[in-house]
Amino acid sequence: MRKEHIAALTIAFTLLFSLLALAQPALPGFSPLAVPAYSSDISLGKPAAVTPGGSFTFTLTGDAAQPSAAYMFTATVTDGKLSLLNYSLSVTYSNGKVTVSVPSSAKPGVYDLVLVGQRKLELPRSVWVINVSKTTLRVVQITDQHYGAGQPDVITGDMNRIAGYLVASLLKPDLIIDTGDVGDTASEPQYRWAYSYERAFLYGFPILVIPGNHDTPPDMWSKYYGSTTWYRLIGDRLLIVGLYSLEQGYPPLSQLQWAEGVLKQYSSVPYKVVLVHHPVFYYQGELKTTYDDQSVIAPYDPQSNPNSPIYSSWSGNMEATRFFLRLVETYGVNLVLSGHVHRDLYVKYTSTRTGKTTNFVTTTTLGMGSAIYDGLALFEIDLKSGNITFPVKPPTFIGFSYDSRKLAQNSIPIGVYPPKNDLGVSNQVFTPSALYLWPHAYVLTLENRLGYLDLDDVVVWCLPWSGDFTPELLDASGGASFQVLDTLRVGDLLYVAVRVKLPPGGKLAVALANALDTEPPKISMKMLFPEKPAPGGQFQAFIDASDEGWGVANFLASLVVDGAEQPVSVSLYSPSTLADPVRSMTFKVTGSIPAGAGGAKLVLRAVDYAGNLATAEYTLLEKTEKPPETQPSQPTQPTQPSQPQQPSQPSQPSQPSQPSQPPQPSQPSPQPVAQPATVMLVTLVAAAAVLLVILVIRELKQRR
Repeated sequence: MRKEHIAALTIAFTLLFSLLALAQPALPGFSPLAVPAYSSDISLGKPAAVTPGGSFTFTLTGDAAQPSAAYMFTATVTDGKLSLLNYSLSVTYSNGKVTVSVPSSAKPGVYDLVLVGQRKLELPRSVWVINVSKTTLRVVQITDQHYGAGQPDVITGDMNRIAGYLVASLLKPDLIIDTGDVGDTASEPQYRWAYSYERAFLYGFPILVIPGNHDTPPDMWSKYYGSTTWYRLIGDRLLIVGLYSLEQGYPPLSQLQWAEGVLKQYSSVPYKVVLVHHPVFYYQGELKTTYDDQSVIAPYDPQSNPNSPIYSSWSGNMEATRFFLRLVETYGVNLVLSGHVHRDLYVKYTSTRTGKTTNFVTTTTLGMGSAIYDGLALFEIDLKSGNITFPVKPPTFIGFSYDSRKLAQNSIPIGVYPPKNDLGVSNQVFTPSALYLWPHAYVLTLENRLGYLDLDDVVVWCLPWSGDFTPELLDASGGASFQVLDTLRVGDLLYVAVRVKLPPGGKLAVALANALDTEPPKISMKMLFPEKPAPGGQFQAFIDASDEGWGVANFLASLVVDGAEQPVSVSLYSPSTLADPVRSMTFKVTGSIPAGAGGAKLVLRAVDYAGNLATAEYTLLEKTEKPPETQPSQPTQPTQPSQPQQPSQPSQPSQPSQPSQPPQPSQPSPQPVAQPATVMLVTLVAAAAVLLVILVIRELKQRR
């Protein structure tokens, strides 16, 4: 084949792939997953707990219409294959209350509930069918997510929250408990983010959540998660009660009286857990006392009683404190879970009045500033004995041992923690992870630097999706592996079963893409200050690096002065959060031009996750005289994070047929009529294909 034909074919193939990529719609981001609660009683944050063959009752809120039918469904993976479990439910309605009966054939799991009436109401992840055969409940506790905030910045918070979800899911829990401060300023976007990311990456797990003081006023919290107080009976062995300690830092008396009624009603249930955001104790160790012991259960005062174990907010109302501790002792509460103080505090509390022991576990923050690190707790509740055990113990784990500094390190640390903590340690790296939402790829990076934690499991993700699906492995090192086992498309949602193996030292990066990325990023100068930098002076440049494909992976800048190249400072200026989709990043470039310089230019390089490189040059200082013709030394091409040589394109996962299911969950929306831009793209694609055919025919004729 002639060289000119090879070049033409190369151009045609490039054109064809580029046009096919452009024909794919942009990915929608995660906000479509956030659905306001149609009931204050059940939601993603407190699913109805029901046994196969059982029933539950809840109240519809707002203008929700009376349902005449109902079904529930969930995507589940068995032997690497996804299937849609779907059950028709019997439903009755009376005075705003709905009673739903679950068939005895229902398999354990978390389900989306769909009510059908004058309109269809979807309540995602709002039904938890309990596995009655389990004798141990494996629980992950997260707390203080603080969506919209982070330390030292929001992006670090976003990264740590994602790291927390990924680690939590790979720890194989039966239940995830969140003890509040979901949002940082109680604004609606923060709960849309929390809801959507939990639904996406904690899809297969029931979640029980209570609000914290940062969720006050709870209007937006309640819009997505429902009521602020609740209880759940897990089979006939475990009772969980969720309280709301408000801004004041303790539940009001009326709420404590309600809790006493619940505990009394279910006093025969052998094991009990209470959730309250503000911890009763600011203490690490064991306490043997009782609720009315004036010498121990006394208010904290920095002057007169600095050694009191009672937390400052509860110290402001000792009546509430004693009331709560009396409930704990009288009704044999096994475990009290809290957050708020952004540190680990474990207290083993033994009542000298009843002889019963209660474990108070307070866990550090998942995504905000901390005394030590960001992290999560993992424990198991033995449903035969009530014993609490910790299956993964970091080397720093001290459990309920006394620590006068109140700096226990019992949690599994996650993410990164750059600031200096109360131990004087900074820039700690544990499980650095990130999720970037670019137009044609959700790019996920994750790493495990915890030498004692081997993460390996199959999980199901629920992703808002449009167009094709092409998973591209960007990096797998240190024994790590990532495999898409199966996919299932339901409407505008894509369920993905993935096997994630992340041993200590393992590192992964993957692009969940809906199109190939053959185009490099675009670089443009947004602002230069001063407009004409002078020798001996500093300059600041704001550079926009945009990408309509898989996104910008790395950006470097250097200054060329009189033919010599030197690096300059680069920092990310925007976006301020990774929770929303992005099309570009703005970088702040800072440097100085040496005195006596005859000329200076800024050299910029951006590489995307597909390995496409873009370069740009901007003259900062015109040459005063023409220097000898020399080429500036070329720096090493910037290496993107987690970017190895590109692997071969994986084959398209097979799409399993959906089982018969009356009535059906949301079906894929009808395809829209082709718009003019789409028609033009199709025409161009056809033209490229014709060009390929012509070139091949011409080559065959010339060979005869």
